[in-house]
Amino acid sequence: MRSMIFATIAVLAASSAQAAPQIASGAYDNTLLIGVDPATSAVSGYFDMTRGGQPSFSCIFYLKGRLVGGMAKVATFFPGDPKGDLIAGVLKPLGRGRVRLALATEHGGCANVWQFADMSQPADFALQQAQPWTSVRVVKASKAYFYDAPGAAHGKAYVVKGDGVGVRAAQPGWAQADFVGENSASSGWLRESDLYPSP
Repeated sequence: MRSMIFATIAVLAASSAQAAPQIASGAYDNTLLIGVDPATSAVSGYFDMTRGGQPSFSCIFYLKGRLVGGMAKVATFFPGDPKGDLIAGVLKPLGRGRVRLALATEHGGCANVWQFADMSQPADFALQQAQPWTSVRVVKASKAYFYDAPGAAHGKAYVVKGDGVGVRAAQPGWAQADFVGENSASSGWLRESDLYPSP
C-alpha cells in the first residue's frame, strides 16, 4: 500500500514537472519576437513598437539571456549597441503561450509606448505564431534580400534596417530566417553581413 502511495506521488510530481510552463519561440502579440535554442538554453528577442501622432514615440530593444529553471534573466539594449542603454530584466512564462517581461527601468521612449518597469501594469504577451526559431536577429542593412539558398540569386522579398527576424538555422555567412510582419511574411536565407552581430 505504501509503495503504491509513493508511486502515485512520483507520477504526480513527474506530470507536474512536465506541465511546467515553458517559454516558446515565435511571434507574440504587440510585436515581441522570441527565439529559444534548446541546445544551449539561450534566449534572444526583439521588441519594436512605435506610437504615431505628434510627437511619435518608439520603444525598441534587443534582449538576450539564458534559461534557468524555466525563466531567463535578460540583458536588454538597442540593437548594435550592447553596452549602451543596457537594462537588466526577467523573462518568465505565465502559462501555455504566455510570457511576462519585466525590466529594472524603462528604455528611452518606452514609458510613452509600452511600459516594462511598472509592476502594477505588467508587460504580458501572448504567442500568436509558434516558430522553430533558435534565435532572433535584427537587420542592420538598409535593404536585406531573402535568398532561396546560400549563394543563389536573391528573390524580390527583402527586409529593412531595424526589422527583427527569427532564425531557424545558420551556416557560415548565412542565416535561414523568417520575417513576420503585420501584413506580410517572408522566409529564406539572409546574408550574415546584413544582420547585427549576435552579442
